[in-house]
Order: sequence, then structure tokens, then C-alpha cells
Amino acid sequence: MIRSMTGFANEFMNTDQYDLTVELKSLNSRYFDFKLKSNAFIDEWENELRSIIYEKLKRGKIDLFIKVVEKEAKSYNIVVNSELAKKYKAAISELKNEINLENNIGIRDFLSINGILQIERMGGFEDLHEILIDMIKRVTLKILDMMYREGKKTKDDLEISISLIGKSLADIEKLYSQSLEKFKLSLKDRLIELLPETVEDRITDNRLLMEAELMASRIAINEEIVRLKSHLNQFAKILNEKIAGDSKKLDFISQEMNREVNTISSKSVDYKIIEKTIFIKGEIEKIREQLRNLE
Repeated sequence: MIRSMTGFANEFMNTDQYDLTVELKSLNSRYFDFKLKSNAFIDEWENELRSIIYEKLKRGKIDLFIKVVEKEAKSYNIVVNSELAKKYKAAISELKNEINLENNIGIRDFLSINGILQIERMGGFEDLHEILIDMIKRVTLKILDMMYREGKKTKDDLEISISLIGKSLADIEKLYSQSLEKFKLSLKDRLIELLPETVEDRITDNRLLMEAELMASRIAINEEIVRLKSHLNQFAKILNEKIAGDSKKLDFISQEMNREVNTISSKSVDYKIIEKTIFIKGEIEKIREQLRNLE
């Protein structure tokens, strides 16, 4: 089933001990690029969380944000470094006397100094681990659902573009038949101008052969039309049977489609045909832009 690489989902949970927020964001990328951001000390779980998400999202620039707010302080201990505080006090008192400071030393002077007060956590987040794993699994399913919905919209847009290209190609076929007749008449008139007076000269006149070859090559777009039809059918078939990773195939086919359209445009002198090719190239560009966002 077709899906987008762009998505966002979040999960919230409140327990007696924690307020938890999990956010998962994905942007299109050729590879799986995972980043974890959290205010909690859960770096040791990063590989496990990465594996859970990679199991579902094989490609994309993935950002996982986890916010943990603890409601209780029983897991923490405040450590006071009294010896360090005394040394700071002695140094500040000495400095005060040397430069004649009048302000008294207060507790606020020590609170801003690193190392005086330290917060230590007693134990890890073992009780949090299972809760977060379940949240990650749920948020991954949420973002997948969004990706599939976005993918369905993209598929509908792609089908519309393919249909429009098919209609324009059918118009080109009709215009080509009319254009071919005009070229035949033009070629006939041109050949009459170049016809030599004697039969012997006709056989040896290379200018006549070159002119005929040139005129024929300028209007021969039958093969390009057939190949472009084949590419359209192949694109539609893969799109309807699409599994993960087929976007590269579709992009390759769209490149081939663009190549055939360019050839048709360069060979045509009928302005109506050229106009149709310009429209088709615009649709192909839209297709390629949309494919960049599909897995």
C-alpha cells in the first residue's frame, strides 16, 4: 500500500508519578536518519527505540521527542558540597577585603556556583521503560496511519496526472495524422522544386535523397508515441500494485516518459503538438515532485 514519508503524531499520558509527552515527526529522506531528543536520562534506550520505529518506518528523517515530568522527588537526593562552599566563601571574603566590597555574602552567591548543590537520581527509570515502549509503539502506528492517508491522496493526484497525460497523448496522435498529411503535401511540393530535368539526374541527385530523408525524420514520432504509451501503462500498473520501495522505479519511468516527450517536441513543427508536449512535461514534473515524498 502506497504511503507518504511525511507525517506527525503524538501521545500523552499522565500517571501518579509522571506526565509524559511523546512526539514523532518524519520528513522525506533517502535513508533512515533517526534522532532522539529528551529531557530525561534515557540515552541507554535509544537503540531499542530506534529499532521499534525502524521496523515500521524504513526511510525518512525521523525525530523522536520525549518529555518526562516527574511529579515526585523520592527518586532524587540533594548533595551539598560543604567543603567547596567553605573554600568559595574564604576566597570571596579575601576578595572583598582586597577591593573593599561593602555587600555581605549571602546564600544566593552560592546557589549560582556549579558544584555546591548537586542533584543525584537514585536508581534509573526502570518503572518508566515499559510505559514509554508502549507509547512509542502507539505513536508509530498513529504516524503510519497519517502516512497512508497522505499516500492515498498522492496516489489519487498521480492517477489524475497519468490520465491527463494519456488524453494529451491521444490528442497528439490525432494531430500527428493531420500533420503527416500536411508534411506529405509540403514534401511533394519541395521535391517538385528539386526535380532535375533528366531521369539520369534524378537517380544521381543526392540533394533529392537528402531532402526526402530530412523531411521524413522530422515528422516520424510513431515510435516515441508507442513507447510513451507503454511507459504510462507500466507506471499505472506499478502504482496500483505499489509496495514499499517502488518509488524509485516510478521515478525512473517518469524520466523515460520525459525523454520521449522531449523527442516528440523536438521533432514536431506543428505548434498544437508542441503545446501538448509542454503540458505533458509539466505533469511529469509534478509527478516527480510527488514521488520524492513517497516511500
